[in-house]
Amino acid sequence: MVGIPKSNRCTFCKLRKTKCDENWPTCGACARAGKVCSGARNNYKFVVNGCHNEEPTPKSSDSDDASISSCDGSQITDPLSRRSSPGGTIIVDMKEYTASLGPGTFHRMRLTRPHRPRSVKRGRPTSTSTPSPTPSPVMSPSDRLASQFISCIEAASGTGHDLLIWGPSIKMIPQRLGSESPVLRHTVELVVASWSNSQRDVMSPETWLDLQLHMQALGSLRKALAEPSQGLVIDTITAQWLLQKLELTYDFERGANRENHAAGLTAVISRGGPWQGFQDLGLYATFDSFFNMLQEDVRQGRDSVFMNYEWITAFRQAVDGSMLRPVVKAMYRLWIEMTVWPTLVRLVRVLAQDPSDTMTAAELLFRASPVIEYLEQESEATLASLRELGDIIEVENLLDADLFPTCYQFCDIDTAKFFYTHAMYSIIIHRTMQEANLVLDHYISSVMKKCREFSKRIWMAYPWMRTQRPLAIEYTAALAFSYESANEEEREFCIRSLDDMEYFRRPPPIGRWIDATIMANVKGYTGRMPFIKEQDITIELCGLGCRC
Repeated sequence: MVGIPKSNRCTFCKLRKTKCDENWPTCGACARAGKVCSGARNNYKFVVNGCHNEEPTPKSSDSDDASISSCDGSQITDPLSRRSSPGGTIIVDMKEYTASLGPGTFHRMRLTRPHRPRSVKRGRPTSTSTPSPTPSPVMSPSDRLASQFISCIEAASGTGHDLLIWGPSIKMIPQRLGSESPVLRHTVELVVASWSNSQRDVMSPETWLDLQLHMQALGSLRKALAEPSQGLVIDTITAQWLLQKLELTYDFERGANRENHAAGLTAVISRGGPWQGFQDLGLYATFDSFFNMLQEDVRQGRDSVFMNYEWITAFRQAVDGSMLRPVVKAMYRLWIEMTVWPTLVRLVRVLAQDPSDTMTAAELLFRASPVIEYLEQESEATLASLRELGDIIEVENLLDADLFPTCYQFCDIDTAKFFYTHAMYSIIIHRTMQEANLVLDHYISSVMKKCREFSKRIWMAYPWMRTQRPLAIEYTAALAFSYESANEEEREFCIRSLDDMEYFRRPPPIGRWIDATIMANVKGYTGRMPFIKEQDITIELCGLGCRC
């Protein structure tokens, strides 16, 4: 066989140091001497009619097959022409090969061995065979998106990019991504893309929000709202809640769609009635959306649809029957009590138009007094318990030691949110009561003292909340409501802190946080100044109203 190197001679010929005619499977020298020819060297073994110069090797599984390449680079992929010995040697049945490919010689064949681990030495059998790797399961698009979303949640634990800041319902979203509705999937795709953009130092903050995915998510939401399906209400509520949080954080128009989202959430939730029996995710997403829904009710001057007895009773039963942590339950119960906030603001606006309306002032006190009692009870019970457990502690203040020698540290974001939200609503309710007392000629000095006490709590929470930027953007509302109780030096601190919490945001053209804009918002959300749908900054600068 011309062309085969001399090194391919059989063992008998090599020992005799004679030339082998390589007329395999038995060369001429072995045939004349009556020897069993070893065949070609270099682990080339040939089979003729199932026989071999050594014992036949049993057929291996398809996973042991190796590719066989000819000298011209073509590959033999016929599994019938391949066998594998335990040592990894490829055995080629040349009769089957030549019969399948047509006539021709089979010299100069190059055989490729299966991959051998480095730990296994060549030619030395191992006692245990290396198991083949388990193939990775094929992931569906929903599973892949869920894994990406989980990676985002876990990647930034304890940092300002921690998505858990948005609410405990964030952990329950991945299991809903396999539903039939595209609205939640498209919204989560937007969250993943925008969150990933925010992690890149090379991208400016105003480009974090993926506009293409944003439009897709909004389009899916419009379809879901136009064609409501009772089985997919949870997806719609969760998608709207996520879009609210996303736009509040990454939209530099400061939530251009907030009115639509709040109206849509209210419509979807109220459509099912108070006893619809939300699943956990639907219940949690509803409560995590309450601040935005109540804000919109205040701006529109209407009562919350959730303040009636049936809704409040249903919500309380749902919260009490849930498996939530005590601090999250306390937060959700606080939202239930705060459904009266838009009503109190509406009554204050009536008093602003007619300061002699004692009937309205009496109604205002009647509605506000139970809420004040609830807030004081929570301060003495829940917040005191959190301090005893060490979930809220006072430490040395390293940022503004001249103003506040100590500051608060919290065990997690849920505890911090309950702490500053409780303080914020304590200020709001006391401010509305103050308006009623002015009409009734009742001056209660404790009202102002309480406002300052809770404002100081918010200020002392700032060093910890600062570490949660940029997602802890809702804390700016608490800072704004604390501003009115501050002295000149403390007001400078509040303005500086507000700008610092929004350090990553491009200031919108309608203005920045200054004394006039802060006071306009504070008075607007407590009923002492009207909301005006106008972007003219002079409305706030001249004290005419609050822009919305």
